[in-house]
Amino acid sequence: MRKGPITAGTALLFAGLALAGCATSAGSSATSSALVGTWQSSEQAKPYLTFEEDGSFRGNDGCNGLSGTYDIEGDTVTLTAVASTLKGCIGVDTWLSKAVTVKIGTASLEVFDRSGDAIGSLAKDA
Repeated sequence: MRKGPITAGTALLFAGLALAGCATSAGSSATSSALVGTWQSSEQAKPYLTFEEDGSFRGNDGCNGLSGTYDIEGDTVTLTAVASTLKGCIGVDTWLSKAVTVKIGTASLEVFDRSGDAIGSLAKDA
């Protein structure tokens, strides 16, 4: 009969470890809280990124939807597991779809591509 409680306890332990493995390394709470929210461009197409406390983000480059997860190290945010739609929109600059990292400033996010080149910036919504 002792086998049942050990098995149930072991199952609970593994479930807890599995859930802990799903947690994101969203960085320090101060940096994370500065990032959480919506950041938007003043461009006509209104590209934006919204960062959630759970380590996920979503956005739109003015044409295509973006979503994924992020990791924070210092003031640099790396976008990971990024998924995007691939619509073709005439006259829309889809620079935000090339985002790989962003740097957190006091009033803006500087957005960088895979090469590390600055490609744009987003301001925090009030």
